[in-house]
Amino acid sequence: MAEIQEIPLDDIPEEVVEEEPEVVVAAPKKRGRPAGALNKAKPAPKPPKPKPAPAPAPKTKAKKKRYVPPSPSSSEDEAPRAVQAPEVDRRTLAAEVLGLLQDQRVSRGMARRQHYATWFQNM
Repeated sequence: MAEIQEIPLDDIPEEVVEEEPEVVVAAPKKRGRPAGALNKAKPAPKPPKPKPAPAPAPKTKAKKKRYVPPSPSSSEDEAPRAVQAPEVDRRTLAAEVLGLLQDQRVSRGMARRQHYATWFQNM
């Protein structure tokens, strides 16, 4: 067998001393299929763009006949009719509206109570 030669640590020539190898950090692997892999799915073909609808033909403006009321020859003496609402006190109007709403709510409550009462008449 071959003999192993012992070398004392103090007498190691510089040529024999190995330097520590540089640590190379590999990039993390990317997920998914590699770029050059075979049988790669082909992208679906894009559907053709629809043709734009033709622009509508410009319409010609036909002159419309305007309605002209007959001029009142005999009513020139009369004052023009102006429909005016009679002056209403806002507080009175609000009170009437609130009263109507209150009556409506009371009638709904009574109808509900009568409806529920019919459930228990046959017991």
